[in-house]
Amino acid sequence: MSDAQRHAALTALHVGEPYLAILVLVTALSQSGYPLPSDLYDEFSEWLRVLPEEDSYNAWSPGQLELRVMAADLHVSNAVPAITGGYGDATLCYFVFDDADVVNASRERQADALRRWLQVNRPSPALRTDMRINGFGDLLDHPDPPPGDEVGAE
Repeated sequence: MSDAQRHAALTALHVGEPYLAILVLVTALSQSGYPLPSDLYDEFSEWLRVLPEEDSYNAWSPGQLELRVMAADLHVSNAVPAITGGYGDATLCYFVFDDADVVNASRERQADALRRWLQVNRPSPALRTDMRINGFGDLLDHPDPPPGDEVGAE
């Protein structure tokens, strides 16, 4: 999920709209093509089937219609790959810098340390936030520097 999709889902949950959070998740899954485990899909389909109608004319609300349209595009599989590896143990940039002995180094050396760390670790939500606050958020989307952007390149 993108940051915007995560934010939308969490906001919907925070304001007591779990239906909207489900819509955000289903939309993200249908757009990405990432398969849903068949047992979860079966459970979701049953929930969607028994979802009560919102008015007396037995018509779907626009939200229900949108959810059903997005659900029709879901991919299902019995062999859904699991996310491998948990989050790395660093929750702040400082911890990565300290381990790499670059706490007082230039921003470029600190960025290199973060890039190396990101190649073998998955950043936790706390670390992702700290990276953005400290100006390293671009590394989350582009962990490798673009060609010709290396330090010392001319």
